[in-house]
Amino acid sequence: MSTPKLSSLIVENQDSMAGRDAAVVLNPDTYLAGAPFDALARLRAHAPVHPMQLSGLPTTWLLTRHSDVRLVSRDSETFASSTGNTLVKVEAAPTSAMLPGIDPPRHVHYRKLINQGFTARNVLRLEPRMRQVARDIVANIVDKGEFDAVTDISAEISLQVIADILGVPAEDRMNVFRWSNAIGSLGIEDPDYAPTPEALGQAAAEMFAYCGELVAHRQKHGLTDDILSALLAAEVDGDRLNRDQLNEFFLLLAIAGNETTRNTLSHGILALSEHPDQQATLARDRDAVQPAVEELLRWATPVMHFRRTVTRDVVIRGQHIPAGDWVLMHYLSANRDEDVFERAAEFDISRPDADHVAFGGGGVHFCLGAQLARLELRVMLEELYPCVPGLTVTGRPTGCGPRSSTGSSGCRVRWAEFRRRWGPRRIDPLRFKVVGRHFRGSGVNQAQAV
Repeated sequence: MSTPKLSSLIVENQDSMAGRDAAVVLNPDTYLAGAPFDALARLRAHAPVHPMQLSGLPTTWLLTRHSDVRLVSRDSETFASSTGNTLVKVEAAPTSAMLPGIDPPRHVHYRKLINQGFTARNVLRLEPRMRQVARDIVANIVDKGEFDAVTDISAEISLQVIADILGVPAEDRMNVFRWSNAIGSLGIEDPDYAPTPEALGQAAAEMFAYCGELVAHRQKHGLTDDILSALLAAEVDGDRLNRDQLNEFFLLLAIAGNETTRNTLSHGILALSEHPDQQATLARDRDAVQPAVEELLRWATPVMHFRRTVTRDVVIRGQHIPAGDWVLMHYLSANRDEDVFERAAEFDISRPDADHVAFGGGGVHFCLGAQLARLELRVMLEELYPCVPGLTVTGRPTGCGPRSSTGSSGCRVRWAEFRRRWGPRRIDPLRFKVVGRHFRGSGVNQAQAV
């Protein structure tokens, strides 16, 4: 089906301040100049559960408070995902394993299967290679002096890590990047980034065909140690993922792993460039990195909003919401909720509270790759700022009018100095330690099973 643009989904009840604020929040052009935090703050204060009439769609209730996002996220019986999670009406195929778009009990079954590829052991074993990628990125930007934080850092580590996870050979990685960008750009109105329906269909077809080639190679020559192989071997109650389901998961991981971590890191680099004192803290204090990761996730909120369909009449904050209506959980707003976060509008890597909803509000749809994303962000911060302190933005970041995710297509930065932190190193894969002349440390947090 064709995908309507958000600007064509006219908000019909704009005769109130809340209606006008909701229209601003849903207009992708708004985000080209930055997120509408003032409008979101007014909605949280005066209309936290606000009904919107969108052309051709059910009444949609915009939820902007943290507790309401949590409530909806954790009640999959009342708030269903099977009709889609964006402002497009879809129905999940009966055999689909695409986790964001299916409900229990099917979701529970497939989550058990897919979790086998994301055990703590599988996540932790990625760190040595991830750290090497991060160091190569740092070496590359040092040679450039001035560079683009999105393309040279954020997009690069996201691509390399996801390719490693999926077992994609080096020569094929740019194809995966191109396909995931095209499919992940669904709904973007910026003509430089929005795919045509033909390009979108071709990208999906090519990605599925490529996944089939990877699967066939492993079936013929034996499984390897990547997550795709783990999923091929995964079994629950005698059931395994079929080829279509493997294709779906390959697509999901390629898009989510590429786009969300890239956007979080890009926003984080920009925020840190505006807070040189916090950059300096990261450069000298390794213990500051983990809370910084959580603040980056809160601040960036890579997925802006998801929707659910109401399955039975429900009341939220005194508002009666009938079955069949939609609710739109605005994660970006929830992560600036003043009732939850002290000084919510301030960026602070020492923030003691990390109750953000960057990975969703809990429940069955909590992000499968949360620990993987945290590891990737931590490793990049650990390698970047001690070596290249004093990063400053030299040009205005460029946005791309996202539909349900926050993004930037470019951000020029330069570094003040380079500090070499490591010499020749060896990696002990059994202990996951990196050892070098000038650098020594495990840098491993115990990842939790997803």
